[in-house]
Amino acid sequence: MRETITRYKLSSSLASDPPAEHSPELAESGSLADQDEGSSPLLSFFIPRLGQGGAEQVAINLVNGLSARGYNVELLVTQTDGGLHSQLSSDVNVVTLPPSKSPVLGVAMNFPALVDYLRRKEPALLLSHLSRANVISIAACRLIDADTVVAATHHDAFGTGTENGLKDRALKRLVPLLYPSADRIIAVSEGVADSIVERTKVKRDNVSVLHNPIEIDAIREQARRDVEDEWITDDDLDVVLYVGRHTEQKDLKTWLRAFERVQAQNPDTRAIIAGKGPKREEIQSYSERLGLADVVSIPGYVENAYGYMHEADVFLLSSRYEGLPSVLIEALACGCPVVATDCPSGPKEILDDGKYGCLRPVGDANGLAEAVLETLNQSTPRDELMSRADGFATGAVLDRYEQFLEEYVLS
Repeated sequence: MRETITRYKLSSSLASDPPAEHSPELAESGSLADQDEGSSPLLSFFIPRLGQGGAEQVAINLVNGLSARGYNVELLVTQTDGGLHSQLSSDVNVVTLPPSKSPVLGVAMNFPALVDYLRRKEPALLLSHLSRANVISIAACRLIDADTVVAATHHDAFGTGTENGLKDRALKRLVPLLYPSADRIIAVSEGVADSIVERTKVKRDNVSVLHNPIEIDAIREQARRDVEDEWITDDDLDVVLYVGRHTEQKDLKTWLRAFERVQAQNPDTRAIIAGKGPKREEIQSYSERLGLADVVSIPGYVENAYGYMHEADVFLLSSRYEGLPSVLIEALACGCPVVATDCPSGPKEILDDGKYGCLRPVGDANGLAEAVLETLNQSTPRDELMSRADGFATGAVLDRYEQFLEEYVLS
């Protein structure tokens, strides 16, 4: 199939494009309605912005990978900022949806532009990421009764978010109302799929489980580069590592309480909590209150997180909830032993119910500490951890996405 697909480059300016029949660029490439029978259907992916985040990285890996395999792919965004734009392949056309002048908030401002895009481009697929994009994608397709297959990707265990702003409360009401009318729901793990079925009227046979594609080879190449950190390079120290957002979801206070117990029993341990987020200053203060300032480093964003994972002795994840935490797969890819909370959902699936890393209950600082100490004394061989990560590699996941496209979009 890949050999017969023809690439098309479509216009990226919704605001200024004239109707298709008057657009030289569209006339040359053709909208889906105008394309010859053997041409490549347009696959549109939608995520609001390309800031640093797991869902954003997934979207980039997907569009880059499918484009490289010859599919006609466009990426829709509502904002042009975000640190991950540089990772996009030059073969991927990016469409920025302009905001409406209507007095609405958030991504809903881009609803009219999305409707216009669907009417004029008629993509075979609109695959969205994150609840706010999922909601307006489903609504837009249903409003105009489009032939487009709308697939909404859900990244976290359903109903586990702690956000409680006005927009968050509106989303919590809209998602269960609109998800049942999507053509497909994509869940990033079996646990996420189960949570959607349990808490909405979506039927299980309307949910496809497709894991996040992880660039395993690129991670390992970067992991081999040297890291300039006095604790990481000290063979006499055992380093417990966290890399990620500093948010309520990650429960880093429990992480610190667990490390406090580890350090009390093993004075040669050190902790590194890398990353950024709204709770960073609070976590810094809490570390100081626990008397850990000399043995805990909170460096913020680090340039080569995979180098840290390659050299660390344990990666500790204390999350209250997840979906399919890519950071655990990345740690395994680097050969770093893992301890994680058995939160909904993802860690149990990634670690194969504890075969590839210790699982402990959410909020159990004592249990996490015991698991870290146990792992420091005896961990799973690195080659087994790395082999486990290979099952989540981009190539394997893209194969499953191609099967999804053949079954639900291109058949």
